[in-house]
Amino acid sequence: MACFVDRLIESKTIAVGCSARDWEEAIRIGGRMMIDAGLIDDRYVQTMISNHREIGPYFIVAPGIAMPHAKPENGVLKTGYALLTLSSPVEFGDEENDPVDVLIFAGAANREEHNQEAVPQIAELCDSEKYVHALRGARNNDEAVSVLQDFAAAFEAGEFD
Repeated sequence: MACFVDRLIESKTIAVGCSARDWEEAIRIGGRMMIDAGLIDDRYVQTMISNHREIGPYFIVAPGIAMPHAKPENGVLKTGYALLTLSSPVEFGDEENDPVDVLIFAGAANREEHNQEAVPQIAELCDSEKYVHALRGARNNDEAVSVLQDFAAAFEAGEFD
């Protein structure tokens, strides 16, 4: 199984069908999962929120999909990820890709590790209508884990090359 998916499942940082009033609450929910798993500290969550306010929705990566993140020095304790799906999408301020209902959080201890192990997999996941649709349809965390495991197996088998 792929490292990104392994880390996500191992840290138990998956939440399906969450409710958030707005983009900030969505970031706080995902950030809290990562804090509770020992991956980041509160500074990281605050930086993701501050960066969005100052720079805009730079982490919207595809229609309906956000990848909130910040620099490692802003509070990453250990490389890890979180996945959050929302029961009702929220606006992030990206005309082309709003509203967002899938958030993949990334906290990388260093850029090299993150760029090598996670970015290619996350990019393929976000580009795959099949797997994104399946994640959106997951009714619970176990179903989301199953989708991610299927995706990881397909990725490892080179089905996206």
